[in-house]
Amino acid sequence: MAAAPDSIGYGAAAAVARATSFSPTREDSEKRSESVKKRSTLWYSVQVVALLGLVVALVGCTGDDKKKEKEGKDKDTPLKVAYSDWPGWLVWEIAVQKDFFKDAGVNVEMSYMEYGKTIDAFAAGKVDGVCVVCGDALKIGDNQPSTAIVLTDYSNGNDMIIGGEGIDSIKGLKGKRVGVELNVVEHLLLVTALEKNGMKEEDVTLVGISTDSTPASLRSKNVQAIGAWYPISGEALEKVPKAKALFTSENAPGLIYDALHVNRKSLSQRRDDWKKVVGVWFKCLDYLEDDKTRDDAVKIMAKKVGAEPDEFKKNLKGTKLLDRKANLDAFKPGDDFTSVQHSMKHADKFYVNRKVYADERFDEKYVDDSLVKEVVGARKKK
Repeated sequence: MAAAPDSIGYGAAAAVARATSFSPTREDSEKRSESVKKRSTLWYSVQVVALLGLVVALVGCTGDDKKKEKEGKDKDTPLKVAYSDWPGWLVWEIAVQKDFFKDAGVNVEMSYMEYGKTIDAFAAGKVDGVCVVCGDALKIGDNQPSTAIVLTDYSNGNDMIIGGEGIDSIKGLKGKRVGVELNVVEHLLLVTALEKNGMKEEDVTLVGISTDSTPASLRSKNVQAIGAWYPISGEALEKVPKAKALFTSENAPGLIYDALHVNRKSLSQRRDDWKKVVGVWFKCLDYLEDDKTRDDAVKIMAKKVGAEPDEFKKNLKGTKLLDRKANLDAFKPGDDFTSVQHSMKHADKFYVNRKVYADERFDEKYVDDSLVKEVVGARKKK
């Protein structure tokens, strides 16, 4: 029997179904519109999140790039260190001449100048580090506080109070004119010498003279005694007739510690580089103490100040150079001059009493033995 006329096949039914599904009612249209809105909102939200993520990523990369760029620039920028003619600091000249800084992977620019100018340069922010008497570092602590990261030495005879003709003892200075650079290390040495001989600063007449000028002043008899450090003290003993050392830093070991003091901001930003510098100090000492290289080291140091090597070697004994162990020992707190902290506190009181500044400044931030400890520790592991 033939199919009824209203009967349809699969293809036609499918066509009808599609036609029916795409002939929405008003309700269907509203639902579809709402669905589209939701999808649009979701799409927009996803795009915003993705965009924000991209921005964060780009900022992060830019920050990392800037950090790497800064680190690279810091590494290329030399650490500037000022030093002068004190024997303990001339040891650094070995590093300059032997490329020890380059070997250590640190860029250092050593600037040689008169002692007072090194302090001025550091105070003005023209250098990152300065070789200075630890007590003197306190004087510039108001505008440029520093930290001693390695102790180079303590004076053991090379700082002197020298009397002219007819002056044979510290007690013989009573009522006499004494030329010293006021409120620096030789002034402190003079006061110590007077105290040890039962005298006061008021027992002498102080004449302010730059240390470089003291030999000429003593020779002209403008003063009857002077305070000076080597090589200037050696010049006075050699060129002033009948000049005599009345008191030296050997009579007060530890009164005058010397160190590499560095700018605290620089230390924070480039600590690893400063640690390499500390390592170089000990490498220089090793070179100086090695019998095979000692003569070469002395020649390098003597040449810098125009001295004969033999004469320089003889006077080098007046400076107690501080090696790894000596540094670790001297950095420790103590109640005598075997401790640099005690020595700095003593100098602090000296400056306050003379109204160089109003209040005592020394605190634990002025010394930091951590770099020395790390350098020594790394050496032991090898």
